[in-house]
Amino acid sequence: MLKYKMDMVTFDEIVSLLAKNGRPDLIQEFIEFVKVDVDYVPPPRNRKDSLSDTEGSATDESVEFIVDDAGFHSLK
Repeated sequence: MLKYKMDMVTFDEIVSLLAKNGRPDLIQEFIEFVKVDVDYVPPPRNRKDSLSDTEGSATDESVEFIVDDAGFHSLK
């Protein structure tokens, strides 16, 4: 059977969340399939920034608006 490894902090957080939600069945399965490895270091993950200025998705837009006598702004 495939066993997964993780650090102790993450392991404890997951068990705590499962306990708070009243899921002893999932805690038992989690403990069975996931083992704590004190030397485990999660692999680095390169996250793609979906709001990056360098990918061309962000463009400068000029917005035209008017201000009425009461001080309210409206788009033209």
